[in-house]
Amino acid sequence: MRINSVLIAGAGAIGLLVAETIYRADPACVSILAKGARLERYRKNGLAVNGERLDFKFGSEKPVDLIIIASKFHHLNQIIEDIKPYVGKDTIILSLLNGISSEDIIGKIYGSSRLPLAMIIGTDALHQHEETTYTQKGIINFGDAEGNNGEREKNVADFFARAKVPFALQPNMKRMLWYKYMINVGANQTTAVLRLPYAAVQNNGNPHQVNEACQLVEKAMSEVIAIANAQGIDLNKTDIANWYKTVNTLNPASYTSMCQDVLAYRKTEVEMFGFTMMELGKKLNIPVPVNEMLYLQIRTIEQTYRREK
Repeated sequence: MRINSVLIAGAGAIGLLVAETIYRADPACVSILAKGARLERYRKNGLAVNGERLDFKFGSEKPVDLIIIASKFHHLNQIIEDIKPYVGKDTIILSLLNGISSEDIIGKIYGSSRLPLAMIIGTDALHQHEETTYTQKGIINFGDAEGNNGEREKNVADFFARAKVPFALQPNMKRMLWYKYMINVGANQTTAVLRLPYAAVQNNGNPHQVNEACQLVEKAMSEVIAIANAQGIDLNKTDIANWYKTVNTLNPASYTSMCQDVLAYRKTEVEMFGFTMMELGKKLNIPVPVNEMLYLQIRTIEQTYRREK
């Protein structure tokens, strides 16, 4: 099946970044999911990427070939309901959400056969109001959950190649998903608690690097490695070193998505990071004290938003 129509569900930092790339290649093939007050706001204010307003379509008159979900985790249930009119017999769904559970949740409603595992890594996209800015697009990694990449994955790869979307088709996507989870748990939570930009956790010798912040990131990541190993996922310390190679390429003045949420007084995704780690730690009898501390701190921060505004 040749993919000719794409719906982006979630017009935030990642959603607009991906939508813009596809729009540059073929404006007619991509549309943005929106309805009600959100649709009215988008039509009134427009959607922009790197300072340029783009004339996106909203919704579609019929099911689409590919749906890319790029919302926050706490919006996922609503997104699942809202995409219903656009899911056809052969529609493929890619979830770019953080965490390790969105595909299972979506698959329970629409079937796992249409869902490769997917994630994006290496972007410094920043979203404010209805505009996304970035210097690094990042790479969409995807592949079959069991490593059996076939026609479904080939169709997505062919489309991404035509649309000039940076991608990597992975033979072991389950491990890649846990690698991204390790990054989110360590870097996102730490920078959110400390309200720090990427510069603080880059280890390239820049003057704004904070060694203690880097140590906190690594301790939280090490707990993810222990949890992953207990479930047969071969993460190791080399993955932390590889993360530094990626983060060192990002705009030092930009922020992780969770830090952006805290700075904008928005709900974070801490339940899928610190809280999920605590639950997995209990289940596997593995202590995760750093993640427990980060979870409690972020929940405290969220509950002080009203006082800080």
